Amino acid sequence: MDLLAKLLILLLSGILTNCKQQDVTTTTTTAPVISIGPRIVGGRRAQAGQFPHQVSLRYYGSHICGASIISPSYVLTAAHCVKFGHNVVSPLRLAVQVGSLVLNSFETYVDVTDVQVHPQYRNGGHGFDIAVLRLKQKLRFNANVGAIELAEKDPPVNSTVTISGWGAISHGGPISRELLYVQVRSISRAQCTSRYMTRLPETTICLMHGANLGACHGDSGGPAVYQNRLIGVASFVLGGCGREAPDGYESVATLSRWIRSNANLVPPN
Repeated sequence: MDLLAKLLILLLSGILTNCKQQDVTTTTTTAPVISIGPRIVGGRRAQAGQFPHQVSLRYYGSHICGASIISPSYVLTAAHCVKFGHNVVSPLRLAVQVGSLVLNSFETYVDVTDVQVHPQYRNGGHGFDIAVLRLKQKLRFNANVGAIELAEKDPPVNSTVTISGWGAISHGGPISRELLYVQVRSISRAQCTSRYMTRLPETTICLMHGANLGACHGDSGGPAVYQNRLIGVASFVLGGCGREAPDGYESVATLSRWIRSNANLVPPN
């Protein structure tokens, strides 16, 4: 098992362990029964309407990952959030919570009806770590619920990028019920590979942050935003949450054609 494989397992291990330890007594996503509240490392509290695209992805009612609204009927997340080993999770087990900063408000809760994982995705940090989920009902957009546009190019090197989510505040640390965000910095592939890792998947970009900042357990699949466009999907962390090192995000620009095709989005002009 290579380094990236271990990192991906680390990113999800805290979430899945929590789910397995709970006494789940329902087989439908319409009646959430598990209450947890992880958050992003070193983040600030989001304000109402600040991230209308932000989604909490639920597995049997429990938050497992972030996701982003890309149309009234589709959300975008990481493939490793919905594919464990060789098995893609049944959409009957999945739902999304939208429109609320509080993790378990269930103000708007919609079941998933279809899951499409990128065909080139393989477990273990080899890139193509994205999945498109179709919702059972169309979302009604308002000030707190809305789609985000897909980026057609990666942000310039040293750009300030915003990430958000309900991931853990530290590796194994305390939790919060509120959506948090933090600003990180894009770095070049050369800098990322020369200083932090020997191999970077072709579909992945590196977002750098200082110590005690960044993505953590529960942030997988969540958005990275630059100039009001979705530029990345959270894929993995390096060496543990909050370490002064880059986080790996799948490049929306690189994977845009597949995303648009599977989410029935019109190609850009």
